[in-house]
This record gives sequence, structure tokens and C-alpha cells, in this order.
Amino acid sequence: MARINIAEIRRRQIVDAAIRVMAEKGWNETSIDEITREAGVSRGLVSYHFKDKADLLSGVLARCQQASMDVGALAARESTDPVERVRLVIRATLALTRSDPTIYEIFLHFMASGRSNPELGEQIRNLYRGFRGGWARTIQDGQDNGLFRNDIDADAAAARDIGAMTGMALQWLLEPGSFSFEEVAKQTEDMIMDYLLGGPKAVAPRRAVMVESAPLDSLPAARERDEAAAGVS
Repeated sequence: MARINIAEIRRRQIVDAAIRVMAEKGWNETSIDEITREAGVSRGLVSYHFKDKADLLSGVLARCQQASMDVGALAARESTDPVERVRLVIRATLALTRSDPTIYEIFLHFMASGRSNPELGEQIRNLYRGFRGGWARTIQDGQDNGLFRNDIDADAAAARDIGAMTGMALQWLLEPGSFSFEEVAKQTEDMIMDYLLGGPKAVAPRRAVMVESAPLDSLPAARERDEAAAGVS
């Protein structure tokens, strides 16, 4: 019989409470005392699981990053067509702006503070390196399989695509209702896909089917961690 992993449950409880408080107040204005009240735990328990506020920050960013990756992975399972799966990931990533804006709100607060806080800035840079690297691998897989154009640099294209998606999301959070969300989301999706699908393709793809890649890679392991946090060690 599987045993409950209380430590993982408590750690997740504290991180989720920190995310809720930070989404409202921002990182600099969030105190450990507020997080403990929101989580319904003692300050000592927070200190037991996180050595300091910076350690808690790492947990918060990792949680937000994993949540966004999980959204993409779930969307990709809706189709077996490799190109359509990429479209679905883009669509779901953009829709997250309205369905669960807390994740983007956390990113927005962190980016605003990252320039003046070197440690925080490095955390944000690592976060975006992960997003860019994952998307670049997805593009490279498409190139290897003759699905996406092979005359572009995958890393550069990933930076452009991540910028387009997060840029739209942050604009909406700053001024909700200032533009047609559906129309801009559709144009962003079409812009990314039209660019990836245009231009010369590889003559002989190395593989017949594009593999699940970032933002989809490492997700089975991540889901196992989430299940463990929910009660199975």
C-alpha cells in the first residue's frame, strides 16, 4: 500500500499559498507571515521546507513553469497530427492568460523586479531559458521530420515565438479588454505557424513522426511528481 508523502504535500501547500499572495501583492511586498497565514501552517514549517525566501522563490517559479508546461502537454494530446499538436499548444498557452492568469501575473511581477534584484533576475533568466530551449527542441523536431522550414535557426525562432506569446499575455494582464483577445490570439497562432511551415523543407526527414518535445518533454516525470505531491510517494 502506497504511503502518504506528507512532506511533499506540505511543500506544495506552501508554494501554492505563496503564488496566491504574490499574484496579488508582488514578490517584494509578500512576507513569510502572509504566506503562512494563507497556507494555514506555522512559520517554523515554512522554514523547515524552505531555507529562505530565495529558496521559496525557486519553488514558486518551478511550480508556475511546470503548470504552464502541463497545459501544453494536455492540449497536445488532443491530436495525433504533429503540426496540429503544435498549434494546440500555442492555443492553450495563450488561453491560459484568461483561464488561469495567476501564472502570467507571477511572471509579470518577477520581470518588473528582476532588473534591480540580481538573484531574482537570474531566476527569471533561467525560467525563460527553459521555455526557449523547450520550444526550440519542438521546432528542431519539426525540421528534422521535414514538417517545418529548415532555413531558420530554431533557437532564434523560439525566442521570437515565446516573445510573441508572452507579450500578448502581458499586454492583456496590464489592460484587460483593450483588444480583441480571440482575434489577437488567432493572429499570433497563424503568424507563428505560417512562418514555421513556410520556406524550404528537409528532403528526407530523419524520423517519420515528430516526438513529444518541449514544452512537452519531461512531462511524464513531472506528472509523477505532482501525483506524489497529491498523496502517493
